[in-house]
Formats: sequence, structure tokens, C-alpha cells
Amino acid sequence: MIHAFIFSPSGTTAKVAKIFINYLGAETKTHDLTLEESGNINLSAESDVAVFAMPVYAGRIPALAAKRLQTVTGNGQKAVVIVVYGNRDYDDALVELGDIVAARGFKVIAAGTFIAQHCIFPKVATGRPDADDEKILSAFADSVSQKIAGEGLLDLNAIKGNRPYKKAAGVPLHPNVDKQKCNSCGKCATQCPTRAIDLKNPTLTDGKKCMMCCRCINVCPNEARYLGGMLYKIAGWKFVKDNSRRLEPEWFV
Repeated sequence: MIHAFIFSPSGTTAKVAKIFINYLGAETKTHDLTLEESGNINLSAESDVAVFAMPVYAGRIPALAAKRLQTVTGNGQKAVVIVVYGNRDYDDALVELGDIVAARGFKVIAAGTFIAQHCIFPKVATGRPDADDEKILSAFADSVSQKIAGEGLLDLNAIKGNRPYKKAAGVPLHPNVDKQKCNSCGKCATQCPTRAIDLKNPTLTDGKKCMMCCRCINVCPNEARYLGGMLYKIAGWKFVKDNSRRLEPEWFV
């Protein structure tokens, strides 16, 4: 059995993980770590394989995702770690995820980085993962299947990244609310991973809690939440200009 542990506020990391797992072609149980801890999870079956898929935020694993991974414990099971980023760079995120998973009792046998449409600046990597990405995910799955059937661990020191990891950085942007469109249904509040949105008054967002994952924008049925303003336009222009070249997935086995 494959146990998939996924943190995916915008849905793109989950999309990449699903494609990869489908190519593995094994029975799968998915553990969604996006909204809240699902209690302590302790894998006991030696034959189980774990897949961990996390997004990259400013070159790191989101702090909330790292915290929720502390509820997962392995007992020597083989594991694959995957990070998904928006075509800028994954920096230290992959090695960080590998370190966390190994510390939780798993044997990391493979690692991969894949690109998805940027959640804040969607003009970057638009439409990804695309057909070419799927081909690479298929090839990665083939290599992982062979590694699962064989022996040997991945040398985590061979993964691109630095220790100590780069300093985590926040984003000085937060979603805006169109009060004319908002009907206070509360879906954004109940779906917010950090509980940054006031359930009684969803037009209020706690900027200190918001991690700019854009989940509220994606789940709003009335398109009442959006990104905009002069700072967003300026930052977006520069980000798109600097990150328009196509980056390709990488993997380590």
C-alpha cells in the first residue's frame, strides 16, 4: 500500500502527486495534511511505501506543513519525497523535506522536483504540469518502482540544497475581498489552512496568520477574493519578467 501525505492549499501539488501515484499503479491511501492534523499516523506494515508531496514557499517547505509532518511516524518504510514549485527555484525545500522524512523514521529512496502554475502569479508556468511534465512523472515513477523492488537508500547529501536552510521569508501580499460579491458563505474561512479568515465576517483576514497560499481564492464560489493593487502589479511584473523561462523537473534516485 502507498500512503500519500500531501499538503496542497492551491491544489497543484496534489495534482502532481496524483499523476505520479497513478503511474505507480498501486493501492493508495491519501492523507491530506492541508487543513489540519488528522491525528498521529504511525505506519507499521513493512511493505508500505510513503509518498510525501509538499509545495515550495520562498525556497522552503511551508512551516505549517513541516509542523504537520511531525504527526507522521515511519518504522523503516521506503519513502519518496516530492516538492512542487512555481518555476522560480526550489532552493532548499527538497533537502529539507528529505531531512524531515528521514527524521520521522522513513528510508528515503527517491526525490523529485516538479513545476506547477504559480499560485500567486499565474502567468508563470501557466498550465503546468503539462503533457511533457506527465511524461517525466511517468519516467520518474518507473525508476521509483524499480527502487521499491530493489535495495538502497538515496544519499540525501546528493540532493540540491543547503544546510542550514535559507531563512524562511513571508510574502507582503494578501488576498483582497470584493464586498459586493462576498455573501459571507464562510467557505474561505473553513478551507483556510491557517484559520486566518474570520468565520463570522469572512471579509476580515489576519495578515499575521495568512501564508498567501491562495486557497481562499480558489475555493470562493463567487470569485469574491482576489489579488490586486499596485504592490501586486509591480511585484507581478518583475516576477513574470524574471521567471518566464521554462524550468524542467529534476529527480534523484
